[in-house]
Amino acid sequence: MTVTEDSPAAFGDTPDGDQDSPVFGPGIDPDRMAVCLSVLDELDKLDVDHPDAIAVRRATAGIYRTVKQRRRQERRAAKTAHDRAVTHATATGSAERIDDETQGLLPSSSATAEIAGILQRPRSCYICKTRYVEVDAFYHQLCQKCAAENRARRDARTDLTGRRALLTGGRAKIGMYIALRLLRDGAHTTITTRFPNDAIRRFKAMPDSDEWIHRLKIVGIDLRDPAQVVALADSVVGRGPARHPDQQRRADGTPLPARVQRADRRRVRPAARR
Repeated sequence: MTVTEDSPAAFGDTPDGDQDSPVFGPGIDPDRMAVCLSVLDELDKLDVDHPDAIAVRRATAGIYRTVKQRRRQERRAAKTAHDRAVTHATATGSAERIDDETQGLLPSSSATAEIAGILQRPRSCYICKTRYVEVDAFYHQLCQKCAAENRARRDARTDLTGRRALLTGGRAKIGMYIALRLLRDGAHTTITTRFPNDAIRRFKAMPDSDEWIHRLKIVGIDLRDPAQVVALADSVVGRGPARHPDQQRRADGTPLPARVQRADRRRVRPAARR
């Protein structure tokens, strides 16, 4: 017997009623099925160009196409479900991810190995754009090489004593986390926000705030207002435009390296949409 995709053996059906066999709903009435099969049997006796033969062929062709489309959709849905499950097993792609690194709540993976799973549809790495199928247990959007490098740099520290940093959008989430990293590494940090009072509350609530709060400056500003942006730039530069980012000056005239992190949104004016 030839086992086809439609045959009972393909699904594990056995005369003994295997429990792995699929359960189907109500079928076609046996009498009507017998009539259908008898009509199909009569097609062999008709001329291939007979109108009845053509009508039946068209009807069966439509059924065949429908079956192919349904099976294709089922295969796609299965691949999508599989890849979604792999993604959800990672730390950054979990549907239940709740993290706030400023409070010590770090992303965690349910995978026990370095690889969360194998994708059925390859993806492009967010950084290097290389196609990959092995999903890192932590970074679901990175290939293995980039994920390993980012893990190694995730907790990296450096001495920023004497450096000055300007951070736009540092009140909460990733912006606040970056600000805390800069402050804890010794940098004098200026952050901008539209909600300065809330930012002050958040930073003062940190258990180690006494060690770096004197190096933090919070500026209330709406970066959508060009006038406020210009005023902020002038206050940071102090003596006007700098010749080079590494040649900005302190009040005493000594060089002042600066690090700038952009975290604000770009405002799209109506004229720009046309």
